[in-house]
Amino acid sequence: MRYRAAIIGLFFIALQAQAYQTDLRFESQGLDIEAIPNLIENATVVRLINHEKVAVRCDVVFRNGPELSRPRKINIKAGDTGIARFSPSRSVIRLQIDIECWHSDTDR
Repeated sequence: MRYRAAIIGLFFIALQAQAYQTDLRFESQGLDIEAIPNLIENATVVRLINHEKVAVRCDVVFRNGPELSRPRKINIKAGDTGIARFSPSRSVIRLQIDIECWHSDTDR
């Protein structure tokens, strides 16, 4: 029983060691879009859900301190979901995610 408790405790310590603070800045331009960030293993995944009746385009930029910004461009059909993923090459203390979305037929 102690062995099982020790393994569970180590699992939660390892899981906690990978977690880092994520700041999300989201500009939806009045569109009905949902952004959900998640940490999956060593990657940050942002799920974008388009509740609009038209296609949208989203730019997602991941910023991790001294590393170069990692932009992702996603086109999401009406009522569909898009995924943006970032796997850092170094340890992360804080990650900033900037998201901007607009109708895909509109030039920015």
